[in-house]
Amino acid sequence: SYAARELPLAPAKHMTAPLITWATHGEPFVAAVENGPLMATQFHPEKSGDAGAALLSNWLETLR
Repeated sequence: SYAARELPLAPAKHMTAPLITWATHGEPFVAAVENGPLMATQFHPEKSGDAGAALLSNWLETLR
């Protein structure tokens, strides 16, 4: 019920467009977004078992 179902940002010359990953669970929603150093997910990777642990491990590697 709290899913982001649209991206309200209009393209702008002074801003790089974010990378967006969409998923579907009943309807499409933004699952993850990345824009430069900003990364966010719409789910809890820490509650996603081995796949979530791998995602967090990969993300931590980008911080080195």
